[in-house]
Amino acid sequence: MVPSVNARRFGGLVALLTVVTSGYFTVSSLVDPGGLVPGGDQVAPRTYAAYMAARSIVLLGGMVWLLAIRAWRSLGLLLALNGAVQIVDAVIGAVHQQVSQTIGPLLFATALLTAARLLGVRARPLGRAGSTGTHGPHP
Repeated sequence: MVPSVNARRFGGLVALLTVVTSGYFTVSSLVDPGGLVPGGDQVAPRTYAAYMAARSIVLLGGMVWLLAIRAWRSLGLLLALNGAVQIVDAVIGAVHQQVSQTIGPLLFATALLTAARLLGVRARPLGRAGSTGTHGPHP
């Protein structure tokens, strides 16, 4: 089943905003890792930033690709996973008592998870994921 036009537009908008903002932070971390935390311009943080950027580029590229080919359910799953990452980012921000690094990720998590749900990604109750051995699928 294809999601509604409004769900696809909202999901597409959230995906594009995620690509732009995450892309910005990815490039920023490569160009100036010391801009985020003191000492970030040393070799170890620069190397770590490069590894993290590689992962971001692949995931953001996947998001753009899924949007381009209109693979709505797959895009929804990737949005949901990004929403989970944003929740963890918000927890990190809260632990470090950084208000903007807590609120920003929570707002993005809300948008990402809402878009994912609208695109058809639903959480299933435990034990209801499909077939269970020889007994066949649950009703």
